[in-house]
Amino acid sequence: MPDSLRRVLAVAPTSGAGRATALLRVAEAYLEPFDSAGVVLYAEAAERAARQAQQSVLVGRALDLRGNYYREAGDLPRALRLLQQAGPLLATASKASQANYRYHLGMVHGSLNQPARAFALYRDAYQLAGPDADLKAEIVNSRGILYARQNQLDSAAVNLFRAVRMHHRSGNQSSEAAALGNLALIYAQQKRWAQAAAYTRQGKALETALHDTVALATSWLNLGIVLMSRDSARAARNSIRLALHMQQRAHITGNEPISWNALAKAYERLNQPDSARYYYGKVLALRQRTGEPATLSVALKSLAGFYLRQGHWPQAEAYARRVLALPKQAVEANQVLDALNVLRQVAAHRRDFAAAYAWQTRAQALRDSLRALADTRITEEQRARYETDRAEARVRELTQRQQVVDLRRQQQLLGAGLTALLLLAAGAVVLQEYRRRQLRRELALRTRLSADLHDEVGALLTQISMQTDLLEAGVHAPAQQQAQLREVAATSRRAATQLQDVVWSFDARNDAGGRLLDRLRDHAYEVLQYGEATITFATDAASETQVLPVETRRALYLIFKEALTNIQKHAPSAAHIEVALRTAHQRLTLSIADDGPPTTAGPVRASGHGLRNLQARAEAVGGTCRAGFGAVPPQPGFGVVVEVPVD
Repeated sequence: MPDSLRRVLAVAPTSGAGRATALLRVAEAYLEPFDSAGVVLYAEAAERAARQAQQSVLVGRALDLRGNYYREAGDLPRALRLLQQAGPLLATASKASQANYRYHLGMVHGSLNQPARAFALYRDAYQLAGPDADLKAEIVNSRGILYARQNQLDSAAVNLFRAVRMHHRSGNQSSEAAALGNLALIYAQQKRWAQAAAYTRQGKALETALHDTVALATSWLNLGIVLMSRDSARAARNSIRLALHMQQRAHITGNEPISWNALAKAYERLNQPDSARYYYGKVLALRQRTGEPATLSVALKSLAGFYLRQGHWPQAEAYARRVLALPKQAVEANQVLDALNVLRQVAAHRRDFAAAYAWQTRAQALRDSLRALADTRITEEQRARYETDRAEARVRELTQRQQVVDLRRQQQLLGAGLTALLLLAAGAVVLQEYRRRQLRRELALRTRLSADLHDEVGALLTQISMQTDLLEAGVHAPAQQQAQLREVAATSRRAATQLQDVVWSFDARNDAGGRLLDRLRDHAYEVLQYGEATITFATDAASETQVLPVETRRALYLIFKEALTNIQKHAPSAAHIEVALRTAHQRLTLSIADDGPPTTAGPVRASGHGLRNLQARAEAVGGTCRAGFGAVPPQPGFGVVVEVPVD
């Protein structure tokens, strides 16, 4: 025990509320290095002292502390039981104690796959946290993790960016590192491996400097998962083994199943099935002891998939059937779908095609119900209609081409020599015109790049120069110089951002619609981290691969930036923003809309300089733009829809 805490206990009374408070301080101190014996024993001693003194609030705080410990240790049933006992006792506690209690209970419900209850508790905890910046940041971080579990990756990334910023501002490097690790996992799920590895290493560097063994264990685990996704199984195995060693030293039993499962996958990829089976089995044994259907289903599904890949069909079928035998309301639909897929493949291997078809039908029915719940069936129908129209257009195009070929053959039979001469002459003219057009396009591109750099970056650099000149001249008082330096730093960051935007716009590697969507995401994460709104992005396969000209891509990006600014201005109370990128009938449509009401009553459509600016950008590339409240049905809030032609 630290000497400071020894003195606290030495001067504390031998019984009563003072003794209970001192014991609670010692238990909380042991929670940070996650010393299980210290947390549990001192929290239990604090609870006994509080009960003897008939201090219900202190009893509730002790129960809350133990419940949070067991949550981190992975014993969710015990954690939930203790926190439910603490709730009534903390009804008259301070707002800070109630905020911590609701936050801890929310994390338990999130781990038990009860997102609605978890989100409600996080919201209450955030409101009760008041000036506690660290607690607010932790709540935002946990909210991001919960969004990730619901596969809402964009909203998860926005919340995690907010958490990183809040922790950095408060100087809490340990929590900042944890949020960076969570952000890395989001990028890994989006298959953006470079960003995932960068954020993982950034967080690990902070934890190494702090000698935070507990956090380092999580970072090594995250790095192993990222390396596994990049087909670096050997390096992933080493990272995960190091993480597991750190977890065992720090008694972090809650993360051990995740590490075992990841290590099993690494051994399987390294063609070491015996080691893989051993670790999959350890996960299952632990999940069976806890008895939670949500986590047990994951372990059973993992073993079913492993035996399927190894060609052990009876074992694969047995574990898949055990997944289906669990209570449906407590098991995620994805686990059920995976189990049904295993059973279908097992039946097909036995040539029992009737059973295989039955499993396939059942899986399809489940998928249909999921689509109905997520309201994605309409999107799939529109995509199918678009693919059909495109196929029919392709058939018509091929028919016309065949007719042209037949006509040319007839013409060639009548005058092959004359046709050849005409083709050569026309080819020379076309080639010359093409070269001239390319030269004009290159000159225009250089001129536009120079103008953009001058307009968007030059002014900021001039401002930085003037500010530094004033600082060098000593015009400002010492107290004002700090504010001036912060202004110089902010201006420098804006200049760097503007320069990155210009360079990105003219980089030919970013011509695909998917790269545009990544850029929109990055800007939204950066802007929305300062608010409370969440965001989702939706696109179709055609838009992901659609090649966009430089002018069109730049116009869409600038319209998106201005639309986000207008949404924050006209609908500051918006809770959610939807962004969609669709391609149909040689038209690409970008829509941005929020669910917030307008700030003032007025016309439904936007007007003025802002709308004219958006329309001018769209018209410059042959497109159209409309903006205003209700512009993107069924959302009633402020929205922007821009359509541009594509090839």
